[in-house]
Amino acid sequence: MTFKHLFRLVFLIFLYGFSGNADSHVNRTYEKQSGLCIENGPRQGMQYVDSNGAEYNYRYNTITIWNDSTVAIQLEIGFSEMGRNLIDSIKSKIFLLPRHLTPNEQHFDTGGISEELKKFLDFEIDNHTHLSKVLNPGEKCVLTFGVLTDTKYPDPTTPYETELLTSREKTSAISLRLKINETLIIPCGKILCIQK
Repeated sequence: MTFKHLFRLVFLIFLYGFSGNADSHVNRTYEKQSGLCIENGPRQGMQYVDSNGAEYNYRYNTITIWNDSTVAIQLEIGFSEMGRNLIDSIKSKIFLLPRHLTPNEQHFDTGGISEELKKFLDFEIDNHTHLSKVLNPGEKCVLTFGVLTDTKYPDPTTPYETELLTSREKTSAISLRLKINETLIIPCGKILCIQK
């Protein structure tokens, strides 16, 4: 590689780092704790019309969890009974999307929504999805949490940033909570270190 090519490569990398591509991370928040890195993606969404013609605001956040440690971790995601009771107390449905809909498979077939996502929202949304996964060192897991709200009611995610929060428990577990807004924070799982 000549000096000219090397200079161009370095210039392009520098330009990419300071270009508009950096703006794609503006709405993302990161949390790092004990070898665990969580990237909370921006809120996204679309309108959804069910089979009866009722219109909903469908909002979703894609969250990536990385295991930056040197040991495997057990990731358990799902809403506990207490979490489901909190969800039942509001006008929205809050859920974990099945992995086959995370994240690119959600849209855009017809009408801005994929057939698979429409089928899930029409018929399977009340089935409680649970994820149990071992993340080896350096491995990542992508999750998508959805919020479905009838347009007659206020959307609890507006104008807030939904994010996955962690807190250390007295044991070696890290508890996970989904923050929908300042007053609605729902327990949604835990992470355990796997001792070998």
